Amino acid sequence: MPCGVKLELEKELSLKNRIITIPAPKKLSAPKMFAPLRKKAGPAKILGAARMAGIVDELDGEPLAEKLERFAAAQTAELIAVCFDEDPKTSADQAVLRENADQVLAGLELAAQACGVRSRKIAAASREEVNRVRKDCPGTEFLVAGIRYPAVALLRRKLADQGGKAGLIGAQACAALAAAAGRGLAQSETVVTVAGDGASNWVNCRVRIGTPLRDVLAAGKPVPGTAAVAVGSSVNGRCVTDLTEPVTAVTRCVIAMKRLPRRPALPCVGCGRCERACPRGIIPWLILQQLETGSPNPFRLFNVERCIRCQACSIVCPSQIPLAAAVERAEKIKEGRSDP
Repeated sequence: MPCGVKLELEKELSLKNRIITIPAPKKLSAPKMFAPLRKKAGPAKILGAARMAGIVDELDGEPLAEKLERFAAAQTAELIAVCFDEDPKTSADQAVLRENADQVLAGLELAAQACGVRSRKIAAASREEVNRVRKDCPGTEFLVAGIRYPAVALLRRKLADQGGKAGLIGAQACAALAAAAGRGLAQSETVVTVAGDGASNWVNCRVRIGTPLRDVLAAGKPVPGTAAVAVGSSVNGRCVTDLTEPVTAVTRCVIAMKRLPRRPALPCVGCGRCERACPRGIIPWLILQQLETGSPNPFRLFNVERCIRCQACSIVCPSQIPLAAAVERAEKIKEGRSDP
């Protein structure tokens, strides 16, 4: 059985229309510009453009220039543009691929040149999505990520099992690199999905970095009485109360909720779903069992240090047990950072 959690994806509402642009607040300064690169610029020039443009990869928050230098040092064999969103309600990178596939590909090729990688591929959500953009990316090899959460972790695992050294870059980082090299534009915008049962208009917004979250939320036409707003992910994002908080390059979504989720936990039924869902080989029910003894044996807290905080185990648990929190606690115990 495949790992991960098969979730009901809710992306079409935000993908049915093109990306809308939210006007930048007047207080934000104009985007920085510099001389674009000449044709056939070498790796050093490309890295310099990424650094001058201040590009941050939305996939993990790492500066793109530093990431590419790391890939070069590690002799990465192939570079993959991640053009899908593993969150069930977020579709920002998928929308960018649909509307700017040529720019994503151009940026991917520049990134590959910068770190000396010959093989480059685009990872899309489905075969249908590949067919939709294939004409804009002639000669490009595609990967299908699938619809099991957490798709990025599962893709990394698949690539590792194949034995190759692969580097992953976000779609928006690729497009920003193309804009920096071709037009001398610093990274000043990002695409954010507004969704959730508290938003009456699910939409992808192109927004200036630094724009307050309230302006982005307004594009989703929040319903009266919206109880909470989360950023980062509808699965494991964080709630925000200060809507003047600015959008950053890694803000992928704004989720409006009518009510706070309530999770009354029941006893473990021993179904093993959490074990099958974990992409890192952890057995959460066994970890919970150890913790419940009151004196867990650190040597029996298998693989807890490999947890990536994806919450897949908690999502799939029919008893609503916060298993991810249990694994995190077990990791601290194993490392000696917490008492049993």
